[in-house]
Amino acid sequence: MIEIRTAQREELKRLRDIAIESYEQAFASFNTRENMDVFLSEAYSLDQLEKEWNEEGSIYYLAWDGDQQVGFARIRRSTEVESQLGKNSIELHRLYVHPDHQGKKVGSALMHHVLDYSVQHGFDWLWLGVWEHNIKAQEFYFKWGFQKFGAHIFQMGDDAQTDWLLRKKLTEPNLVNHI
Repeated sequence: MIEIRTAQREELKRLRDIAIESYEQAFASFNTRENMDVFLSEAYSLDQLEKEWNEEGSIYYLAWDGDQQVGFARIRRSTEVESQLGKNSIELHRLYVHPDHQGKKVGSALMHHVLDYSVQHGFDWLWLGVWEHNIKAQEFYFKWGFQKFGAHIFQMGDDAQTDWLLRKKLTEPNLVNHI
């Protein structure tokens, strides 16, 4: 059974490992090694994760399968989409499942937890960015009722890539039990 709990600061190194291994599996074949190395060293350095940890409104959730840490999600307050969604939204900044544990409902358990938190704290919208070519992730989010509402540039090393912006209204009936 998958258990979700709030991550502790001392678990950042394991979160980093999960992020890098998941990111490598999902995106290495679509990007140059140089761009991957630059991105991973910047986005997933322990210093960067520590900085994100300390952001006001940032929360990491860690998924456990028995005694193994198998995935995580990060939510945060962000002003990036205020012009489209208003001031009462929260961003699902990351949702990663270790490659060895994909297909075991870890992502669904994390999403349930994120939705529970977002609804309980009265947010109107949950939003995220997903690469336009990441079909597997898009299907997961669409299954959860997310809809595309825009796009932004995601810099992968020297390659400017397009992320779709997806949103989910959090005042829908039966929201948390959607899946």
